Amino acid sequence: MNKISVIIKSIAEAKDIKDMVDAYLIPIEDLSINYQKTFTIEEIEEIKKLKKEVFVFINKNIHNNELEKLEETLKNIEKLNINGIIFYDISLIELKKELNLKTDLVWHQEHLTTNYVAANYYYDKGVKYTYLSSELTKREIEEIKEKYKGKTFVNVFGYLPMFTSRRRLVNNYVDTFNLKEKGNRIYKEEKYYYIDDNKKGTTVYSDYILNVKEEIKADYIVFNSNMIDEDTFKEILKDYKNNKLEKETGFLFKETIYKVK
Repeated sequence: MNKISVIIKSIAEAKDIKDMVDAYLIPIEDLSINYQKTFTIEEIEEIKKLKKEVFVFINKNIHNNELEKLEETLKNIEKLNINGIIFYDISLIELKKELNLKTDLVWHQEHLTTNYVAANYYYDKGVKYTYLSSELTKREIEEIKEKYKGKTFVNVFGYLPMFTSRRRLVNNYVDTFNLKEKGNRIYKEEKYYYIDDNKKGTTVYSDYILNVKEEIKADYIVFNSNMIDEDTFKEILKDYKNNKLEKETGFLFKETIYKVK
């Protein structure tokens, strides 16, 4: 059976939904991107008391000036005895060996986690989980699940990050043309896209909320509360358990049009 995992925004939210979830996915302070709220080591320690599985995000490219911070954070995470670190930068694979860390790793390079061959390659390097890309179809997800040696995470609910840049694109545009900012949404082609422009760069999110009703063969299904009111999100989890959600399946049933020969 799938385990329900949730990307949370607050300790209060974690406590409020704890009876409906199996695992918390927690963005860590300074070393994660694409999330409204990040958490300190002390806050993660508090959430761990809820006695659920805990995974933390370190999902950004690591720059040279962040390496010392990264190593210190990894050592502090190790003391928490959590279930895993969801990573983007592959330097974490080598750092785990160098620092003799026991905490498992979850490969999560978003648009790159698309096949079981690469996933099994990283498994053999000591990475025991893969967080699959949201561009995959249900057929592809289930093929990977069948042929992959480790455990999988699959997004089933929430806004999806479509594009991330280290540059502050909106801020630079506004400054260049002396415009007034109008919140964190942009209108284009009769659709609204959430855009987050902050000191870490710019992220553009999907114009829809992914909302998968169909059963997916994965070890962990992921509900992302990012940019969704906490009370509303709690009701969404209830509706999922009662099979009442309206669906928006994204790429789940859309086969790839262009393929490399």
